[in-house]
Amino acid sequence: MHLEHLRRLNGPNVYIAQPVVIARLDLGELTGRETTDFPGFAERLVSALPGLAEHHCSAGRPGGLLAAMARGTYFGHVTEHVTLELSALIGRDVCFGRTVWAGTPGGYDLILERPADEPAETPLVGDLIDLAIRTVTGLLKDGDIAFDAELAALAATHERTSLGVSTAALAAAARRRGIPVRRVDDLNLLQLGYGRHRRTVWAAMTDRTSAIGVEAAGDKMLTKRLLESAGLPVPEGTVVTTVEEAIAAYKEIGAPVVVKPLAGHQGENVWIELTDPDEVAAAFHAASADGGEALVETYVPGRDHRVGGGGV
Repeated sequence: MHLEHLRRLNGPNVYIAQPVVIARLDLGELTGRETTDFPGFAERLVSALPGLAEHHCSAGRPGGLLAAMARGTYFGHVTEHVTLELSALIGRDVCFGRTVWAGTPGGYDLILERPADEPAETPLVGDLIDLAIRTVTGLLKDGDIAFDAELAALAATHERTSLGVSTAALAAAARRRGIPVRRVDDLNLLQLGYGRHRRTVWAAMTDRTSAIGVEAAGDKMLTKRLLESAGLPVPEGTVVTTVEEAIAAYKEIGAPVVVKPLAGHQGENVWIELTDPDEVAAAFHAASADGGEALVETYVPGRDHRVGGGGV
């Protein structure tokens, strides 16, 4: 059994009104096999993850999953519940899961709820599903499962990428009032409402002042993300922290490239039209001197326009 691919739905969908991830599983050699084909499996699974005994499943009551495994159920369904339980163990607040046949032998789609403000591109969901698959297949072989260290690492990732306390409280308060909330990437930056009613909040700062604009403009990668999300064309680019990463980005993007500080001002240490790895290395050292990070991006020829702002 293995994970083929993930697809994310970021808004209301045919399953629930919350964001979900759809994970395509290939059951492989477990195609057509049921839990009853493996004596003792359900007991070993619940011993490893006692919280599964409380899962309702379609029965609508605690113990529903245990009853389903006793009758015999497919392993895509089991993997769905194991993923939900692992999510609960790291403090990831999700409840909804569903498993549907994907139309091919051994192919199943796991539809799993995502926390509303979880970054769309986080690898956390895939890592949890992968751990769930290894847990199920390991217990099928009557092996010992030791996932405490891996689970602790996933919990740390979840904590690091979750909204901060004050931002999460603001998001919850807005939703209680029926105000649409959208998190911007993995930042503590929220967009509340739409159109002319839209307001932006960054932690405890609001767009009633210029503070958020100053913060966003100081991060060139964030500026690119915001412009791109508004439908404006931006050059391809990536953040690098070492010379090796800078040269790898140069080779992937293709010459010529631009190397600039991730946080800079007034065009200082911006190197353009670089066509040689040695030039890229020198530019990285200059551009990353202050913060240790630089941005390597495609060079776009044209005029350079600068707009000077007035006082705050």
